[in-house]
Amino acid sequence: MRFIEYLKKSFYLPILALIMIILAFIFNTPKEIFVGYKNILLSSSILTTDYIAIGTLGGALVNAASILILNLVILRLLNLRMSGLIYAALYMILGFSFFGKNILNSLPIYIGIYLYAFLNKIPVKNLVISLLFSSGISPLVSYLIFGFDLAYYISIPLGIGAGIVAGLMVPAISSHTIKFHQGYNLFNVGFSLGIISLAFNGVLRAFNLRASEISILSNNHNLFLYLFVAILALVLLIAGIILNPKSFKMIPDLYKRSGRLVSDYIRDYGVSIVMINQASLLTFEILICLIFKIELNGAIFGTILAVSGFAGAGLHLKNTSFVMLGAILMCLITKTNITSTSIIIGILFSAGVAPIAGRYGIVAGIIAGMLHIAILPLCRSFQGGYDLYNNGFCAGFVACILIAIIEAFKKED
Repeated sequence: MRFIEYLKKSFYLPILALIMIILAFIFNTPKEIFVGYKNILLSSSILTTDYIAIGTLGGALVNAASILILNLVILRLLNLRMSGLIYAALYMILGFSFFGKNILNSLPIYIGIYLYAFLNKIPVKNLVISLLFSSGISPLVSYLIFGFDLAYYISIPLGIGAGIVAGLMVPAISSHTIKFHQGYNLFNVGFSLGIISLAFNGVLRAFNLRASEISILSNNHNLFLYLFVAILALVLLIAGIILNPKSFKMIPDLYKRSGRLVSDYIRDYGVSIVMINQASLLTFEILICLIFKIELNGAIFGTILAVSGFAGAGLHLKNTSFVMLGAILMCLITKTNITSTSIIIGILFSAGVAPIAGRYGIVAGIIAGMLHIAILPLCRSFQGGYDLYNNGFCAGFVACILIAIIEAFKKED
């Protein structure tokens, strides 16, 4: 009974972090992990830098566990209970800790959030969602320090300073961007970070500092990554059933929800239904990857985890599946290579506009997915690759365009 109560309160995430550390030492020696973790911390981390490729599987697992633990400690210190958006944010952090986030490049941004709270005399706990999602722009810190080949006495203060300034900007901009897409982009902070990244990219380019387009990907841990996701899905399903055997009776009601921000499935349905919902999303994502014979790397694996966390805050199979199918359809029509890492990531993250399908139906969802894939490549060049949540940036535009058109025609009718 105590263990079940622990699961309900902590949502098992400390256990997951511990398991990842244990797995790290099974796959690599302590020396390999140390060297790999150092390589991760000292990398430029721009999109797309696979930490498994540059830091070994063990190093990437330790990085993921360490940054997850850091954020769990912050939540504990702030005395905050788990909510749907906090859960989604933690999984977003966990997922991107395999390709872009580490403690070194996240802390300056967190300091900026704390400074914003101090200057505006706001409790930090009121900004916790902005804080947790803010590390999506962490490559800005790493690339300024390590990517431009500047002298360290220039690059280190520049990178840390830029991170703090970016952190100061996040809460203010995020509160306004939700009005732009009216809550139909689940990755709202990703859209905000895209705007901030766009601003920094413009300023840096004015000084002839252009970030290179990087694609460093691993290709030798496919089986382990598939098994990890499959086992996680199975454990979540079983745990959800054990916690509440009647959970499945709530599924039909859950599927009636559009998922529009701000949805909190933990508050509305409880821990068990979110676990089962997440298990179904993980399974669906894995099936897509298997159907198209996708070889998993750190970036795709991280994306699968990041998307699944929104099982607590907006996503479910009904609103997600049609958007992803629309994205796949667009790839097939345009003969785009679905096995490309950037494309499969785009397909999975098209779930960000799932509330459009939840609110306006199947056809709108399919069109949203198609438009997401069409616009996505443009967004990367706009924001320079400093915003890890490039798909969230893209989803904001997709939602704005479609909602404006749909609502205009509804008024005419």
